Amino acid sequence: MATSGRTNLVITRPYQRPATDLIHQAHQGVLRRRVDEVARLIGLTDKEMAHILNMSVRNLHGKAETDSLSLSASERLLLLERLLQHGLMVFGGRADLVNRWLHTPLPELSYRETPFETGQPAPVRALGSFQEPTPTYDRPAVPTPQEPLGEVVPQSPLAVLDTVSGFSVVDDVLGRIEWGIVG
Repeated sequence: MATSGRTNLVITRPYQRPATDLIHQAHQGVLRRRVDEVARLIGLTDKEMAHILNMSVRNLHGKAETDSLSLSASERLLLLERLLQHGLMVFGGRADLVNRWLHTPLPELSYRETPFETGQPAPVRALGSFQEPTPTYDRPAVPTPQEPLGEVVPQSPLAVLDTVSGFSVVDDVLGRIEWGIVG
């Protein structure tokens, strides 16, 4: 259910409260009913909320409104609330604009899919040691013609909110919009 127009939420600076408050709240556990409140506020579906909270839709629906979420899901919900506060501030309190922005693929969040990546990080021993680190200057900065460039995969902010790093990157993009920093 998409919300249009202005919300009646009091918009405050998202960083007024210290991160230790967020940690404390996450440890206490957030009630399941808050998931629905946040989803309604910004017009997110249960499937999208489950994705953000790293839960299955079935698991999300299986919780009673008075049940507490796990530490991880509580933290993600609190991070989402903080991000949405920032988004509402940037977009003038317009929940419909925040929702549209969350679903729009952004160049800042794109990544290049390379055919030669295995998806596995390099072993620690391949990084060298403190005495003899592996030099990085011997690798070409630009792919050579024999190394094919991968396809650029656009992502929406909502797509990356399944990781804590994703919350940070999306918040950085919002900050750039807020300050008028292009691309």
